[in-house]
Amino acid sequence: MSCIDRMAQLKALQLNGMAAEWEVLQAEKVRHPPIPEVWLDRLLAAEQADRQLRSLRYQLKAAKFPIHRDLGGFNWQETPLEQAQIEQLATGGFMETAHNLILVGGTGTGKTHLATALGVAVIHQGKRGLRSNRTKTYGKRKII
Repeated sequence: MSCIDRMAQLKALQLNGMAAEWEVLQAEKVRHPPIPEVWLDRLLAAEQADRQLRSLRYQLKAAKFPIHRDLGGFNWQETPLEQAQIEQLATGGFMETAHNLILVGGTGTGKTHLATALGVAVIHQGKRGLRSNRTKTYGKRKII
C-alpha cells in the first residue's frame, strides 16, 4: 500500500490528527529510520491532541460567547469583586453541585466579560458552558 493510499484511508476514517502526523513522519523517514512502536505512539498522540483541540473549538462555538474573553484581561482595579472569589468560580466547582451562575449589574459593569471569561475557563477544563441573557432565556416575563 502506498503512502497516498494510507493518507486517504486515514482521512476516510476521519483520523485527521494521524493524517497530519503521517506526513511529518514520511518527511522524517529519510533522516531517521522508522521504528513502528515510536511511529504508532506519535500517530496516536497526534490524533488524541487533534480530537481534544476540535472538541475545545466546538464547545467554545456551541457556548455562543459574543467574543473570546479570559480572566487575564479583566481589570480588577475597576471592580468591587474579589479576585479570589471569581478565580474560585472559574474552577467550575459550582457546576459539580448543579448550580447556575447569574450575574446582575448595571450597564458596563463587566457582566458579559466576566460571564464569558468564566465560561471559557470551565470549557478549558472539559466542562460545558452556555451564555444566555434574561431576554433570551425568559422572554419578556417579569422575574421575581
